[in-house]
Amino acid sequence: MSLLEVDDLRTEFRRADGTRMTVVDGVSFAVEPGRALAIVGESGSGKSVTVRTLLGLLPKTARVAGGSATFQGKDLLALKQRELRRIRGRDIGMVFQNAMEAMNPTLTVERQLTEHLLWHGICGKAEARERAIEALAGVGIPEPERRIRMYPFQMSGGMRQRAMIAMAMVTKPALLIADEPTTAVDVTIQRQLLDLLAGLKEQGTGIIMITHDLGVARYFCEDVMVMYAGRVMERASTHALLDAPRHPYSVGLLGSSIEVGGRDRPLIPIPGSPPDLARRPDGCPFHPRCAQAELPRCAEPQELLTIEGSPAAAGDAIEAGRVHGAACWKAASLV
Repeated sequence: MSLLEVDDLRTEFRRADGTRMTVVDGVSFAVEPGRALAIVGESGSGKSVTVRTLLGLLPKTARVAGGSATFQGKDLLALKQRELRRIRGRDIGMVFQNAMEAMNPTLTVERQLTEHLLWHGICGKAEARERAIEALAGVGIPEPERRIRMYPFQMSGGMRQRAMIAMAMVTKPALLIADEPTTAVDVTIQRQLLDLLAGLKEQGTGIIMITHDLGVARYFCEDVMVMYAGRVMERASTHALLDAPRHPYSVGLLGSSIEVGGRDRPLIPIPGSPPDLARRPDGCPFHPRCAQAELPRCAEPQELLTIEGSPAAAGDAIEAGRVHGAACWKAASLV
């Protein structure tokens, strides 16, 4: 049974002229206990907005235009802010991408790590401090008893990022959302953090990881979802997608990235730029940049297809890793 099941999620932003722009368009996926889902794609593809929609962390210019997000039997999108606050930080942890902006520079690390433990009534002040010190030590911060009294600006960028991860993990949430958690840390610390997150998976925690690093996705995540222009281009188990991508955009992402052992493979950049979402292309949003595009077929709506080329059943397609789906009519023939 899925821990989180998202179905046909749509998010809109209101523009200055009053019109609305769809930035998350019909996104569906699921996260199971003890498994990690990687959401990959270029900057501006809607990855962060997708997870922020689930947590009710959208700006005032945004609104949920449709869909559902069922977490432990509750639709997160239907909850009032008061009800959602009871879940955020306790049952769902979030690691934000920019630790310096996400952490309050006027509060000590101790205050920020213990605040939600106390607010949710999980434990008392003394135990909260011990848990915070343990969490800092767990993410590899030396001298945690001393560091916990520091302010964020007194820490290096990598140390702040690790403190952010500790903050998200201190309540031992059922679901952890990590937005580029290995940003600003060196390779040694990156491996340490991934091993730490792997330990959470072994304890049954479900994880959503937003990342640009396909090597991290291959190493850590069981499932992968590729997004472009707010839509799901492809979704499958990690090895199925990264070893044999079926959407031209997924092929382009792999061709323009470096992985360990691929030193002799030439880099092939994707031509052009992502579209302006206010003027989204008809049909597949990637077709203006796609070398394999065939008009008018690619300018028509593209369903998420299985690799055999037949429409994926809605229920099966949502279950991460159970169906290899690609939103391209050529998916069956691409290797």
